[in-house]
Amino acid sequence: MCPWPLRWALAVALAAAALASQASGLQVSPIGLRLVASASAEAMWLTNTGTDPVHAQVRVFRWTQVDGKDVLEPSRDLVVSPPMVTIAPGDRQLVRVIRRVAPPTDGTETAYRVLVDELPVDAGDKPGLKFVLRYSVPVFLAPTGDPSMKATLQATWEHTPEGPRLRVRNTGNGHAQIADVTWQGARGQRTTLLPGLVGYALPGATMSWKLPDNARHADGAVRARINGEPAESTLVVDADGR
Repeated sequence: MCPWPLRWALAVALAAAALASQASGLQVSPIGLRLVASASAEAMWLTNTGTDPVHAQVRVFRWTQVDGKDVLEPSRDLVVSPPMVTIAPGDRQLVRVIRRVAPPTDGTETAYRVLVDELPVDAGDKPGLKFVLRYSVPVFLAPTGDPSMKATLQATWEHTPEGPRLRVRNTGNGHAQIADVTWQGARGQRTTLLPGLVGYALPGATMSWKLPDNARHADGAVRARINGEPAESTLVVDADGR
């Protein structure tokens, strides 16, 4: 098994060097896919907004979470066509994500990641080094019958030798995308704990994220945005945490 940090759902930029004068034009959309039980495939578009051709490799990994960490394993449950692409400047390429297995029968969605890696090319006589991009696109397979998907979260504030951590368990049948974790005091005061996208809690999994050393939640509530909802949700935190 190969663990991969997946802090960002949209993309993880891998720098070939600290300084670069050329930026890649590779863009991927959409930033997430869901295959309903009746669908055998979904479309993903790779676009080159740059001035040079882009070469990319597209692969599929089964996505699980073990001991609070994301784990990716190569999978043939889904295949992509084509798996290798070359995109001219200003052009775009359709990549089909094709399901090769039956929908889950246990009422719980299954998760995958489609990794799109830009392949480095010889810069020739152009100065500077080129950034190479990796996009990690979540893909969720709906169960048979397309039941309603719901994340049910239980959160705990933990004290560890490395500092406070937020532990979140998902007992629902659907994933939870967790973002913008804040502490809100009884008098309405707010402190940002983890800004932006924090990560995902998949069904049946428990995840843990490090909080700032001075973070607190006594006499208040820990809140977050779940699955892009505009309204915040209050995470249930053990009352004896400090």
